[in-house]
Amino acid sequence: MRSALLLALCLASAPAPAQADTAPHVSAAATMEQAGMVDIRSLVPDISQSIAYAGSDNFVGAPVNGYQAPRCWLKREAAEALARVDAALRERHMRLRVFDCYRPARAVAHFVRWANDPADQRTKPAHYPDLDKSKLLDGYIAPVSGHSRGATIDLTVLRCDADNAGCEPLDMGTAFDFFGTRAHTDTSEVDAAQRANRHLLRDAMEAQGFRNYAMEWWHYTLHPEPTPDTLYDVPVTAPDGTDRESEIQRLVQPYDGDVPGVSLLVLKDGKAVLSRGYGRSDLTRGTEAGPATDYRLASVTKQFTAAAILLLAQDGKLSIDDPVRRWLPSLPQVADGITLHNLLDHTSGVLNYEDLMPEPYAGQISDAGVLALLEKENRLYFPPGSKYRYSNSGYALLALVAERASGMSFADYVRTRIFQPLGMRNTLAYVAGGPQVPHRAWGYSKSCDGWTRTDQNAYSAVLGDGGIYSNIADMARWDAALYDDRLLGDASRALAFGHQAQVSDTPEATYYGFGWRVAGDRLWHSGESIGFRNTIVRWPKQHLTVVVLSNRNDPTPYDLAVSIGRLFMEGTQ
Repeated sequence: MRSALLLALCLASAPAPAQADTAPHVSAAATMEQAGMVDIRSLVPDISQSIAYAGSDNFVGAPVNGYQAPRCWLKREAAEALARVDAALRERHMRLRVFDCYRPARAVAHFVRWANDPADQRTKPAHYPDLDKSKLLDGYIAPVSGHSRGATIDLTVLRCDADNAGCEPLDMGTAFDFFGTRAHTDTSEVDAAQRANRHLLRDAMEAQGFRNYAMEWWHYTLHPEPTPDTLYDVPVTAPDGTDRESEIQRLVQPYDGDVPGVSLLVLKDGKAVLSRGYGRSDLTRGTEAGPATDYRLASVTKQFTAAAILLLAQDGKLSIDDPVRRWLPSLPQVADGITLHNLLDHTSGVLNYEDLMPEPYAGQISDAGVLALLEKENRLYFPPGSKYRYSNSGYALLALVAERASGMSFADYVRTRIFQPLGMRNTLAYVAGGPQVPHRAWGYSKSCDGWTRTDQNAYSAVLGDGGIYSNIADMARWDAALYDDRLLGDASRALAFGHQAQVSDTPEATYYGFGWRVAGDRLWHSGESIGFRNTIVRWPKQHLTVVVLSNRNDPTPYDLAVSIGRLFMEGTQ
């Protein structure tokens, strides 16, 4: 009844489309399954989505009625054809990004009500700058939409690099849902390159049976339509399946779309059973997050710093029981009792450098700058070895020790001794003026009006505690090396994963090893720095690892990693 009423209201408020031979009817279907719709992600799990009407960044300026989740549903025939388009484009280092797919009839009614409200002009500058709002019902906003039949889609093309990474939208000359003649597919108002990009999309879509609506370069309908006389009014929701893939899609939904993103890796028995990205690594450019996106690891860096010290010990360059003042003699006498072991397991008592920095701090502090601050402080939080207190200062000092023991910069040492031997070719300790971060994710923080880039602060140049960038593809190589002696020997791995210092006894006994937290059957570490939140969780007995890297300030994805890990535990389906 509700659907029929909405359709009647729409038809009463605007003229019927000239091409309609018979009045369409609204299906009684109450679910997507009954409507014969499928979620495109069931066919293309990593398709890029920017579902505009599920949020407020659209021509209405508000979430649209009927969009309960940012999902793309289509009639199966249309979804399968779209999947073929995407597959063909990927062979040419391109991909699709979808803006809108099936659209409930109630959403169309919302559009028409908005178009008939002359007082609401909030979105005019962005969406219809050259048109009077009253003209939008003439060819732009129809009372009955083909989208409601489930075979029409709005979309664009992303171009990727030779590694199928760094995927960014092609320049089409206008944004999606721009009302005006510049959006016409073959207009002369855009340049030759922009028109060629539109034709590239058109050729790819037509090859699988889609036809373009000439007034909108992004708008395509499958022909013949599966149900040309039937509209649907089922709300757009997330899939309600209980299978593993549906659950993963629900868990990562907050990272999906035009928001700071996430790259997700699941390794089981040495194989990547899941490796994909969601959201954006760069909001300004619309760059897709993916397996090759490099994130600042923040404190996940500490396992690499610890490994550097253990490798130097293996090579006979130092001992983890060395007094720190052997390597950093400029530290005050109060540091006499501190060993490298104390720095590795956070039992040194050394002061936090963040609390010693003047405010405001000019520029960025480095590892050497941390040492300079500590040289002036002849005090500790507690006697070395007497208790645990997490210390970024300690790992900055360890990076300096690695430099002095190896005779190389920390960035060069970890590159030549860890990253290159393991094939981690896109991982580096980032130093301004040095090699650039490939496929770099930029960090963001939530603000009142969306997301603000907050990629760097005064601490971001310290390497030992959080300055390494990596991606999930390289983290898979790192994880593999932790199961054998290709890098660290048995004794070194036992130290790294051992119960070196007790962190807490509630809700479970938790320990710190060297760069790792240890509890029960799992090893993990999280990383938090301005604009980034990351986690690696390993269940060695299950031969299972989950890595979650994100370029946003919230939330810390440890719970997400554990929830995804449980889906892949032995005994689960």
